[in-house]
Amino acid sequence: MDLLEPISQDLEPHLRRELHPGELLLALLSADLDPDGRYGENWLALTDERILVIHANGGSPSVDAWPLADVQRIQTRSYVGNGSLVVELPDGMHELVRFSQGSYFKFSAIPQVVEAAMAFPSPEVGQDEDEGAIPHRRIEHCDTCGRALRRGTKVCPACIKKSETFWRLFSYVKPYKKIAIFGFCLTLTMTAIGLLPPQLNAILIDDVITPVIANYMTDENGVRGQDLTLGQRTPPAAAVELLLWVVTGLLFIHFSRMLFNGIRSYTMGWLGQRITYDLQTQIFSYLQLLSLSFYSRHSTGRIMTRVTSDTERMRGFITTGFQDMVVAILTLIGIGAMLFYMNWELALLALIPTPIMLIVTLFYRKRIHWVFHSIWRRISALNSQLADTIPGVKVVKAFAQESREIATFDKRNTELREARMVSVKMKSYFLPGIAFITSTGSVILWWFGGNRVLENTLTLGQLQAFISYMVMFLSPVRELSRLSDELESAATTAERVFEILDTEPDVMDGPDAKDPGVIEGRVEFRNVSFTYDGFARILDRCSFTVEPGEMIGLVGHSGAGKSTLVNLISRFFDATDGEILIDGVSITDLQQKKLRAQIGVVLQEPLLFQGSIAQNIAYGRPDASRSDII
Repeated sequence: MDLLEPISQDLEPHLRRELHPGELLLALLSADLDPDGRYGENWLALTDERILVIHANGGSPSVDAWPLADVQRIQTRSYVGNGSLVVELPDGMHELVRFSQGSYFKFSAIPQVVEAAMAFPSPEVGQDEDEGAIPHRRIEHCDTCGRALRRGTKVCPACIKKSETFWRLFSYVKPYKKIAIFGFCLTLTMTAIGLLPPQLNAILIDDVITPVIANYMTDENGVRGQDLTLGQRTPPAAAVELLLWVVTGLLFIHFSRMLFNGIRSYTMGWLGQRITYDLQTQIFSYLQLLSLSFYSRHSTGRIMTRVTSDTERMRGFITTGFQDMVVAILTLIGIGAMLFYMNWELALLALIPTPIMLIVTLFYRKRIHWVFHSIWRRISALNSQLADTIPGVKVVKAFAQESREIATFDKRNTELREARMVSVKMKSYFLPGIAFITSTGSVILWWFGGNRVLENTLTLGQLQAFISYMVMFLSPVRELSRLSDELESAATTAERVFEILDTEPDVMDGPDAKDPGVIEGRVEFRNVSFTYDGFARILDRCSFTVEPGEMIGLVGHSGAGKSTLVNLISRFFDATDGEILIDGVSITDLQQKKLRAQIGVVLQEPLLFQGSIAQNIAYGRPDASRSDII
């Protein structure tokens, strides 16, 4: 699907004047309706910095613009016979353009293009062969749904099923399934034990306290007594004995729960650390296999976020969040069964608020998912600046740019704070609302249950047990509402982490790749062309031959392709067109590791790893002796 439509000649100059120097055009689409629904000509232009709407106005064009950084949410809406593209900004919702149903499909890709533009930094400016063309960038689209893909990935978030994501996430538990099953059994035991106290409380009220009080209230002839002064009656021995047994049972239950909870916490903590280790090791190992093009598309801060904090969040969900969710669900099932067993009519009345809570929670989850994506992008942007600024602090100080870096950091930190405040605001509405809805169940129960006690169709102990179970029932309902945040956060982070693991290296050894043996050093380029972004050619039909022993110097301005030639010889990238041969063999037929082991490279920006100078010199040959190093 082409998102760059040719704009009419009378409107193109207005678009050119609006574009800032270096601003890249990502999408340019025509809308065939005016805001009032009449047919007209309007254009939506999306750049890497702003959203522009160009109104033809019958020959008197006008342009509206909004910064991309202010966009909180953007979506397409479908109406009867037409649709619109709306955006949520700090000051509220705005309708950008309106279009007929025939244009709905192309505009449905715009929200994903906006997300892709906000998630990744802009590449170098690319031009078509026509030097007068407007600078633009190509956006890849999903083969299944046609949505725009984030730059640098072929994974479409819209086509990923959350169930598949979670099944894949829990596959990391499989090597430790015995430990996981043991922890699950402890969870079942704790849940079952937790259902016993209300039953013992009912026995305490109906069989111990209530009969004794009734006995105190009457004399030996069954006449209501007048002297009820405290301390003047001796309780029956049978009541005291039963009281002792009930209290002992409650003490044993609480001690057992404490013991099982401690064992479960240690077990799940052990499991969580193993899962974190496996995840981080797998991601780091896979990162070593990815091509340099992956690192040119993703900032260091974003990658570090996925390896560290994202995997930690996934671990927290698997070991804590998921366990809490299982406990809550099992508790709901167990208590629900007890409620219906004790009195199905009261149970139905008490559960009236539950469908309302489910509807509210589903709506909340749908909204909060977008918010978590926004927060993640801003955290990554903040980490990216830290990853760039701290190693480059000498450059910052050399050019006296401390205040500039502070201002940039403050801006990104403010954006992160505002994104988090959106989440805080939603929670401030959602969680108290859920608490109020759940409390109405207790109010309903007190009214109808209290009337039954007064009518002598329900004992006080049974009502107390029923209310206790209802309170226990509402607690996991609130917990599940809270865990919906953690569920969406885990889904978001899992998608980000698996996006790395699903990225295929651009440079791979073929099935028949061979060991080059001892390389003599004959290098030949045959009509080699190369482009980083698919548009601007760094090398164009380049051909030359270097014989073994020759010393060649490459001279040219910055960006002429000197470093690119070295990258291609080392096969950090594959040539876009043409062929590169080493000793008469195509470089694509050679094993990368064996090839690079015989190529010495002094990088344009030298990097020293932690360790001694000798260790850094011997990095390419860890077995080198001290004499070899010297």
